Amino acid sequence: MIKIIMDSTSDLPDNMIKKYNIDILPLRVLLKEKEHLDKVTISVEEVYEAMRKGISPKTSMPNPKNAYDLFKKYASKGINFIYFSFSSKLSSTYENCYMIIEKLKKEYPEVKMEIIDTKAGSFASGLITLQGAIFAKLGKKFEDIIEYSKENVKHIEHIFTIDDLSWLLKGGRISKSSAIIGRALNIKPILDLQDGRIVVIKKVRGRKRALNTIADLVQNRIKDFPDQIIGIAHADDLSSALELKDMLIERIGHNCNILIEKIGSVLASHIGIGGVGVFFFSKKPDFYVNEELLC
Repeated sequence: MIKIIMDSTSDLPDNMIKKYNIDILPLRVLLKEKEHLDKVTISVEEVYEAMRKGISPKTSMPNPKNAYDLFKKYASKGINFIYFSFSSKLSSTYENCYMIIEKLKKEYPEVKMEIIDTKAGSFASGLITLQGAIFAKLGKKFEDIIEYSKENVKHIEHIFTIDDLSWLLKGGRISKSSAIIGRALNIKPILDLQDGRIVVIKKVRGRKRALNTIADLVQNRIKDFPDQIIGIAHADDLSSALELKDMLIERIGHNCNILIEKIGSVLASHIGIGGVGVFFFSKKPDFYVNEELLC
């Protein structure tokens, strides 16, 4: 048996998490000086509700003791496990969990345990984890799952936009002047993750143009592998997610494996309400399983 673990920044539908028995390591969310465990002691909806009231959540990596206890639970039972981590360039989660796992390897040398830096977040790290979980369920060897997963990390794509620049301003990620100009001109940045870091690749005016730009970019990048599970994640903006789904179907043909999920609390705390993005692989891996049951 191989246990698959991901942290709470990864977005996957609950039915997928249950179907493949994926365990979740929660990050922490701080609201009004009170600490919560993401998706455990506070729901995504509660965080969005606080944000609508103007409250700015703060986030931090998983509690080291919680991480140690979770990993040890499986190691002590002789269960091999793989933990798929949030991008090491966006959080210290990977570094801290890496050290915990290295310590456990000395305590339980007979157990196989590994951490994978997905260099991703949201539905992107979710898709990488999902393939790992499918491989595990199919009985693939531990080493093969690691190899396939690391290859998937190289080809994962994130294309997204945000609706309200004020949240990036609050987080210190853009200057006040940039936020003022952006709001005045209705500028919508188109963002990407490159080697695990967020990069602005385009700036367009207006929500509709932003969605069309994302759809065009996806059409170009996915052309060599259109028949795959595609993830759309939104920051409490289902209408934009559905509109974007229709645009993708028009451009790449009918695809019953387009999944829509709400962006989790941790990432939403930084990008604000109204963001939406598409996540997929730009190249077909040597081994890939399409979830046909989703059709």
